[in-house]
Amino acid sequence: MSAATGVAVELGNVQGLVHERYPCPLSRYLLFKVAGGDGRRFLRELLPLVTAARADVSPGQRLLNIGMSFDGLRALGIAEDVLNEFPLDFSDGPSPGVLGDFGASAPENWWHRKFPTTDIHLLVQLTAHSDDDMKAATDVVRNAAAKTGVSELSATQTDNESIDGRLLGKGRLHFGYRDGISQPNVAWSDDEMDASRVNFRHFVLGYSTPDISSSPKVVRSRPVASTQATDLVRDGSYAVFRWIYQDVATFNRFLEIEGPRLAPDRPAAEARELLAAKMIGRSRDGTPLVLSPASSSPDLAGSNDFSYSTADPHGARCPFAAHIRVVNPRDQPLNPAEFGFVPRVIRRGTPFGPPLEGTTDDGRLRGLVGVFLCASISAQIYKLTAWMKRTDFSPPFTNSAGQDPLANREVPGASAAFDIPSGTGNTTITLAGFTRTLGTAFFLVPGLSGLRLIGHE
Repeated sequence: MSAATGVAVELGNVQGLVHERYPCPLSRYLLFKVAGGDGRRFLRELLPLVTAARADVSPGQRLLNIGMSFDGLRALGIAEDVLNEFPLDFSDGPSPGVLGDFGASAPENWWHRKFPTTDIHLLVQLTAHSDDDMKAATDVVRNAAAKTGVSELSATQTDNESIDGRLLGKGRLHFGYRDGISQPNVAWSDDEMDASRVNFRHFVLGYSTPDISSSPKVVRSRPVASTQATDLVRDGSYAVFRWIYQDVATFNRFLEIEGPRLAPDRPAAEARELLAAKMIGRSRDGTPLVLSPASSSPDLAGSNDFSYSTADPHGARCPFAAHIRVVNPRDQPLNPAEFGFVPRVIRRGTPFGPPLEGTTDDGRLRGLVGVFLCASISAQIYKLTAWMKRTDFSPPFTNSAGQDPLANREVPGASAAFDIPSGTGNTTITLAGFTRTLGTAFFLVPGLSGLRLIGHE
């Protein structure tokens, strides 16, 4: 069944964060607790500054977007009958079991143990071209908070600091990989749909169909509260905010030790790069292993024109558990329990912390602030994290395929074995723990009309 012809997202009502990746090097993530203050007045103060889709992103412009948690909606005074229309994955908040957050990554360790996740009511994301622009935008937000009695939450090791992201250059992350290559190509209207594009209903709320369902949605047999909830979320998205520490020193040591085991006939530097590529499925410059399994290629860096089923059915080029093969198996067949649905998400975010070279840790935090946008947390985010924990969702995979190398090694039953097939047999590499979750929160990123409804209701 196809969607009704002609339906289109009202992009002027969509927050810009959902529609586009801002071409700015700096991001700041401010967390607020509404209790004891006038949260609606705080929203009204910020509403004129919210960046909509297709805004003119010019130097000096203050880019601002707002999200609110389920607890935040309640703290803002949204009626219980409206709140009851939201899906349980959003209202219940992050599930550590599904996300794989065990051990040091468990929720009791999040936010440096300063406050529980339920205290986070609002997320204000600022994006800017320069430190001066960022300071000016931050001052506006903090002045509005002070005026309305809304409390800022400091989640960092040092009090009175925010979670700040800063691009490292050349689109690279701390582990050296090029980021942002395989973002979904979204069709923002039914008339734009073709085989190469992903339906906007996977990311934008308020347009639910039997084929691509999201919630809240209008159900005619229900009371008027259902329509109110739909009005509140229309042209919005759910945002999964993940603050992830990346242990660069351990990662570099791992490549240094295990790389020569994988490729003893290669120079050490080439062996390290080959192992790094096998773990992710691309060379660190973005070259897909399926297209160039032996080395990176400038002509192929960033290419997305490849598949797995016929080009690499046995994982000899790209291991089954390689990160990009797990989170986007493309044309690879899925087990019947997966209903033939490969979830896609829109990824935003930036690295945080200073770069590190070498294998000696300097004791400073660094990693990735990820904002993952979707229309269903359970059908998209949770499905992907389940696949990362156990790569048995596709017939070609076997139990020996192991975990995604970037998954938390403290997940119960996790294996440190990473099998790398080749034409002459498997090489099994012993993985280490490379990441740790510092915090996770779920937010509704409403459309502008929803923000006005919440702020003025």
